[in-house]
Formats: sequence, C-alpha cells, structure tokens
Amino acid sequence: MNTQEFKYLIKNAKYRTKYEPIISTTDNSIYAYEALSKFEIKEDIISTEEIFRKLHHNNMLFFELERRNKELQVECFDMDKKLFLNFDADIVNTIDQKEYWEDFLKPHKNRVVVEITENGSDDEKSADIIRQFSQWLNNKNIDSALDDFGQDGSMFSFFLMGQSNYIKIDKSFLRQIASNKNYIFYLQGLLTTINKNGQKSIIEGIETKEDYQLAKKLGCDYMQGYYFNNLVIIK
Repeated sequence: MNTQEFKYLIKNAKYRTKYEPIISTTDNSIYAYEALSKFEIKEDIISTEEIFRKLHHNNMLFFELERRNKELQVECFDMDKKLFLNFDADIVNTIDQKEYWEDFLKPHKNRVVVEITENGSDDEKSADIIRQFSQWLNNKNIDSALDDFGQDGSMFSFFLMGQSNYIKIDKSFLRQIASNKNYIFYLQGLLTTINKNGQKSIIEGIETKEDYQLAKKLGCDYMQGYYFNNLVIIK
C-alpha cells in the first residue's frame, strides 16, 4: 500500500466512537468516560496497529485525522461527566499544532482530561516529545492522565508520573497478580504513592467479578474495563 492509497483509505474510513465508563470504587457511580476511536476497516486490508504505525511517519495526516476525531468525540458527548481523550504527543509537536489544540481544549478545560499515550517508539527523541507534551499540558493547567502505567514493564518515566493528575494502571498488573499473589504488594505500594502525591488512580482491565472485587479491596479511586460493558455508549 503506497502513501496515496493509505491517505485515501484513512480519509474515507467509517469512523465511530466508543465511550467507555470509568467507575468510582466508592459508590460504583460513573465518574467519567474515555473516548475510544473505532475505524471500520477490514483487518485483511490493514490492522489498527499498522494504521497508527504508518501515521507516525505522516505527521500532517495524523494531525488531520485526530483533529477530526477529537472534534467529533467532544461534539457527540452529551453526558454531564468528565471526558478522557487519548492524545499522542506527536500531534502536539509543532507551534501551529499546539496553538490549535490549546484553542480546542480551552472551552472544555473543566471536563476534559488529556490521556497521554505512548507513541509506539522508545527512542530518546520520541521520549523527549512526550515529556515536552506533558510539561505543555501542565503549563496550560490542562488535566492529564498517564495511560497504561506498567504495561510490559514500562513506566514511561517518573517525570511523566509526577506531572499527571490521574495514573491509569495497566491491566497487566491484574494479570500478574492472578499468576503470583505476591504482586499485590507491589500494586498496593504504587497506589499508596499515587495517593500520597495527591493524584487519582484508575485500574484498567477490570474484566471479571474477581478483578472488580480486587480493585475495590485495594482501594484505588476508579476502575475501568469490559466488566462494565453494559454501560458502554457507541456513537
């Protein structure tokens, strides 16, 4: 698939948003929703992973796509809850991009949380872009969440952790505890650190009743996952 074919495919793809709830462990109420992008493209043509891998090599197309997506995600969201929006730091890189996103986020600062995702690369340049993005959000007083903390052993960096209002703990923690109960002490220590820092914790990957009961027992602030699938809204 050449560049022109890829651009055409992306610009004409059917797009929808799945709003996945983030649940309070205190009273099981819905605290917020995370907007998840869904592209209706056949997997035998191109996978979602390959889409984003290609987009990282085409900054303008990536920015154009995400600008459309984020506008729709905010426009279609009609709940009186916080809204978590996934942002890849690569689309908030140039001066023009930063100006656009600042204008876009400003009217929604009280309800939008920018979820910082890894950009699929672990080289120093990419890490630096993510750190600059985190600092930019902090300087603009825009709430942020650090996504997938602990995924495959990755901790992003303690700098990013310190800059974020919410820490989203990757589901791999729960899977590790299922295979080795001693990992629960590691997670307890992490949750204590987050709490002492005045931040909020969100355990991801709540898929079973056992996951749900463990999250409640551990005393994290919020939880998210397929277990609450009946509360998902698709638009």
